Amino acid sequence: MKSSFQALAVIVLALPFTLTLNGFAWQDTSQIERDVRAVLQSDRDTRRIDVSVENREVTLRGQVQTFWAKNQAIKRTLAVPGVETVLSELEIPIAEDDNEVAQEVARTIRSYPNYTIWDHIDGRINNGAVTLTGRVTPDWNKADDIFERVAKVKGVQDLQSSIRTLSPSQGDRRIREAIAYEVFSSPHFERVASMQNPPFHIIVDNSVVTLIGYVQSNIERQELQIIISQTQGILRVDNQLQAAQ
Repeated sequence: MKSSFQALAVIVLALPFTLTLNGFAWQDTSQIERDVRAVLQSDRDTRRIDVSVENREVTLRGQVQTFWAKNQAIKRTLAVPGVETVLSELEIPIAEDDNEVAQEVARTIRSYPNYTIWDHIDGRINNGAVTLTGRVTPDWNKADDIFERVAKVKGVQDLQSSIRTLSPSQGDRRIREAIAYEVFSSPHFERVASMQNPPFHIIVDNSVVTLIGYVQSNIERQELQIIISQTQGILRVDNQLQAAQ
């Protein structure tokens, strides 16, 4: 009798374990899908995305209007508990002309209120894929802010950013203040002080100054270098300025 009871116990314990395991896997997948849908439904830009789940891999399908919406959908999906990987089949409307997208990206960067003469960003575009490079001062969260703004430009299919935030060096900060006083006091450059989008940029990075952009003449190019070279604390000036005439 004892041996029969032990055998029965093995059978009874083994069967529910298999069923529970299968049931758990099904319920877990179903819950993941509900949680992902809930996360995407909370944003009007992603609420129409179709969601499917298999073995903790989530597939997102449909169309979104911007790369930002696509990027956010993937990030939010990855943050859902239980999600291991995300397969994106999301589509973004393609712009007819890269030049139009490039102009809009440039306008978006120039209109960013914290983009100043002490920052410089360059970029290129190929079939809607935008690459941003450059350096920005550490005040504000400029690199992330600019990434978001450009990612929301319609027609951008992909965005890679290697914008570097400069060191919060007090020495560099003092150099910027000294340069600003001297440059903006010069009759040739005082006009630049009030410009929202100055024609040239002054990058101060570990006491090395890089000049990028345009000036009106070679005389201005040389004068600007002389003014900056005489600033105390500067190790070197890399003058990449181009003269308009």
